[in-house]
Amino acid sequence: MDNKLMMRQSHSYKAEESFTVFGSLTAGSDLMNGILEECEKHNIRSGIVSCIGSLKEVGYVLFKTMNGLPSGYGNEIKIDKPVELVHCTGFICEDEKKELDLHLHGLVVTEHGELSGGHFIRGENPTLITVEFSITTSKNIKASREYDEDLRFKVINFTI
Repeated sequence: MDNKLMMRQSHSYKAEESFTVFGSLTAGSDLMNGILEECEKHNIRSGIVSCIGSLKEVGYVLFKTMNGLPSGYGNEIKIDKPVELVHCTGFICEDEKKELDLHLHGLVVTEHGELSGGHFIRGENPTLITVEFSITTSKNIKASREYDEDLRFKVINFTI
């Protein structure tokens, strides 16, 4: 493959019969696992999540590049102290095995104003005080996260 990424087609669908779930995670709950547990409780298989709150510590990754093109994810970045979760958003979907998955990105800030963020890692982000979240979903939209050979990354595909 040369130094250009193959382009996939843009696509979109209108959500019908949508609804929103509002909630909060308690201290000690993992950010991603906690949200996925709430999805299971409400039978949500695809949707968008937004949240704010505080985390005891943080684990995330950033994509890395080679010759100016994405080439995977780098090593895990850890912040081993409490942070404020100032913005966090992501997509709920199913993976290649039809298991519930969450692709979640966010920004955090330490008590000294150091801003950081990236692609959160499941099981590495325990809630400090609380995380408030909302999940918007639709009965007719299906989201599946699959590896794209051309892009060399997992991407979310939407269908009805």
